[in-house]
Amino acid sequence: MTTGVKATVFGLDVSSEIPLSFTEGASARPTGRALSISVLAADASKLDWPQDAKLVCDEHQPDGSVIFQIEADHEAGYLISGPEYGAYLLSANGSRLTCAPQGRPDTAWQRLLIAQVLPFAALLHGLEIFHASGIVHRGEAVAFLGPSHAGKTSLALELCRRGASFLADDVLALETSGEELLAHPGTPIAGVDHAEAERTRATDSSSAEEVVAVNAREQLVQMEGATEPAPLGALFFLDRRADGPEHPCFEGAADAQLLLASTFNFVLATPERLRSLLDVCALAAQLRVERILVGPATDASALGAALEQRLSSAT
Repeated sequence: MTTGVKATVFGLDVSSEIPLSFTEGASARPTGRALSISVLAADASKLDWPQDAKLVCDEHQPDGSVIFQIEADHEAGYLISGPEYGAYLLSANGSRLTCAPQGRPDTAWQRLLIAQVLPFAALLHGLEIFHASGIVHRGEAVAFLGPSHAGKTSLALELCRRGASFLADDVLALETSGEELLAHPGTPIAGVDHAEAERTRATDSSSAEEVVAVNAREQLVQMEGATEPAPLGALFFLDRRADGPEHPCFEGAADAQLLLASTFNFVLATPERLRSLLDVCALAAQLRVERILVGPATDASALGAALEQRLSSAT
């Protein structure tokens, strides 16, 4: 394969035969974990995928239509596909990826690439991936965890406007290093839903991140990403409730299930992976782990101000 571009994202040294617009600007140093990407001009039938592969995961729209699905075969690896995104064949060891965009625009098929496929490859390389956005504050990584639409991305971007460095959006790749966890930079792209983007423009005209793509759900903005992994120092669970407090309320979060449930991928369930997940959660539990109770009226600006103050306080 002729290598066209190289970038290190999610702890992986990605080499591709064509430009990948959503990895442009990534500046993290190489890790030695190689993933080579090739792209088919033909349709997905050229992927030579076994017909008896097992469906292991699928995600649907409220109307029941498929967003994407994952099939697995012991030898062939994993096939990740979706009507709006094309198909992606990932080798069982995470070292090779063949993409079949099937005529989808770059902004569509590369969106699933960075949101699902590359994080899965990182998991196959031995990293753990959390459903979290992350920043670097005073040399340490800070992770924001919680369900979709809790405000993880908005909070991360607000802290970046206040001087933090952008680390990752929605998926955080973690590596065990001795007795600490290293958080790796993701892609230098953040997905901001339209309502939050509109609110930000209305309240802070100076915070105009470069919009690189727009879809029905979100705006994708270019960020200046971190250049190296950072030791994980704190995790905050966003608990946004209709009956939540008027001002953000911080409390200790000692429930181990919160950490275990924060993994981004339940598909890979080998004994080795599950042991690794437990090890990562055990190390994370020794850090500063707090829940933030948030009411519906608290926007990203107010939450960012409260968290900035909290990070400056003693643990």
